[in-house]
Amino acid sequence: MEEETTSAAPVTKSKPVIDITQDKELLTGFISESMEHLEQIEVDILSLEQSPEDKDCINAIFRPFHTIKGVSGFLNLQDINKLAHETENILDRARNGELLISSEIIDLILDACDVLKRMIMDIKTVLETGTLEQKDYDLDGFISRIKAVQEGGLGEEAARSEPKLVGEILVEKGVADTEAIDKALEKQRDSGEKIGEIIIREAAVKPKEVAHALREQKAMTSSIASAGTANSAVKVDIGKLDNLIDMVGELVITQSLVWQNPHVQTIRDQKLMRDFSQLSRITTELQKTAMSLRMVPIKQTLQKMIRLVRDLAKKSEKQADLQMSGEDTEIDRNMVDAIYDPLVHMIRNSIDHGIEMPDERAAKGKPATGTIWLRAYQKGGNIVIEIEDDGQGLNREKILKKAKEKGLIKNTEGLSTFEIDNLIFQAGFSTADKITDVSGRGVGMDVVKKAIEKLRGKVEINSRPGQGSTFTIKLPLTLAIIDGIIVRVGVERYIVPTVVIKETIRPRREEYSTVHGKGEMIKVRGNLIPLVRLYKMFDIDAEHKDPCESLVVVVENEGRQKCLLVDDLLGKQEVVIKSLGDHMKNVRGLAGGTILGDGKVGLILDINGIFSVAEEQNLGKLH
Repeated sequence: MEEETTSAAPVTKSKPVIDITQDKELLTGFISESMEHLEQIEVDILSLEQSPEDKDCINAIFRPFHTIKGVSGFLNLQDINKLAHETENILDRARNGELLISSEIIDLILDACDVLKRMIMDIKTVLETGTLEQKDYDLDGFISRIKAVQEGGLGEEAARSEPKLVGEILVEKGVADTEAIDKALEKQRDSGEKIGEIIIREAAVKPKEVAHALREQKAMTSSIASAGTANSAVKVDIGKLDNLIDMVGELVITQSLVWQNPHVQTIRDQKLMRDFSQLSRITTELQKTAMSLRMVPIKQTLQKMIRLVRDLAKKSEKQADLQMSGEDTEIDRNMVDAIYDPLVHMIRNSIDHGIEMPDERAAKGKPATGTIWLRAYQKGGNIVIEIEDDGQGLNREKILKKAKEKGLIKNTEGLSTFEIDNLIFQAGFSTADKITDVSGRGVGMDVVKKAIEKLRGKVEINSRPGQGSTFTIKLPLTLAIIDGIIVRVGVERYIVPTVVIKETIRPRREEYSTVHGKGEMIKVRGNLIPLVRLYKMFDIDAEHKDPCESLVVVVENEGRQKCLLVDDLLGKQEVVIKSLGDHMKNVRGLAGGTILGDGKVGLILDINGIFSVAEEQNLGKLH
């Protein structure tokens, strides 16, 4: 065997050539770009599994491996270079038609991606800590697998990487024979005329047929060319981007302060009014543009689930197919990483608890392969992500039995299906009969709920026994701006997120009552809803204490409703969210603050926290 592949040194043997002080910037760039390349490879390789002969797809996978090989060689990262080179060889042979893409090759390339990721993350550890643990990736064994695969799958003929000639297309269509085309090519070499004109004249082919062939050739040329092009983009430091967005937010607030200054309000200069209107339009557009810089397509996050479903189904010995839609839906970039873990937990849940074994599905008259639908779309001021499966649905009897065993509930009477289904979000809850590689330790759905609530979102369940389940995640469009209704309680002003508001009413005397053991209630559309007095919760003086002289805002959270008692509604407004700082971050019932138009601070209410505090203080109990 050649010297290049005789010994695969562990990554640690490459350690002396990593000069952290000199190459830190180059290494940081290499880590970032290589991880992006590997994630894209995983998406493309799974597309290739569906279309093994797609040469454009093979080229799309070949190029990033080639880039990783080249840059790692330049940086003297020998093991990464070696593995990328060997994997690249497989793809090179596949695109030349010497190797047929099989399931074994797909698995091998995915495994190579995993090993490369671990190697690259070890380089990141070197940069961050200056130390590197001894690790052996057994590259000898891995490269032996690659060699064995290469020796086992020769193709019949090389693939074409260039567009067909016009003459070839016409011959394939049967409108011209090879001999006539050859004569036309000879005349073209002698005269220099256009081949299409000669074919029309000498081969007696109709102009329409030649035009069709030219269009087909152009389409093939465009397809090959487009595989090598990429969207132009500029990489910007995140700190600079956040600073820009903060400054634009401050600009909007300052403009509002100037406009609401009493001295400015008394000016009756028409030109000044027009200039202020123009300034307002410009700042509003600037704010929208700045906020759009935070938005990125959710595509990259969703596409990671393709491989997850494939791997989980293989481990569970089940068959599952993932159908996706809405990958171009944009989401706040700060949410992209935060939403990944909840999605992983929910996909695991669908595979392990939802999708049945193939023989079980067949007995129920279902296709042997289960389907998971992953959808993303924008609805109002929210991003909605749905995870639906056609499995067995939630087993409510099993959920109640486990909940009783763990002491989560004492009495099952009167529980709605909504409340039963939501028991799976309790900490440590699991209906798995045994612990597997996929799930069963009870650390899944409660983590999902907490992570989503941290993003000011909520998760809902719709289960259909025997038919499947749908989990719906609703998230705000951005973490920086919230659409809310400003309410007044005494002299204080609060912002209630519009997404939780059902309606606003002034209750009549007969609609107010007290129920023994449940506190004060307001009758809204025939239902009794607990009343929460915000002035008591936040210990402030209210203008009105009689609900019939005040306004009541009906809000909903996780299927439960409560009435918030307020003195007045001041209007609807988009507000820029500001952190309350470390000393107030644990105040329950408050999600943050904002600077209002007059320069004063308004507090943004956390409805989930208010519900919890109200129930604990016995101001209102679950109805």
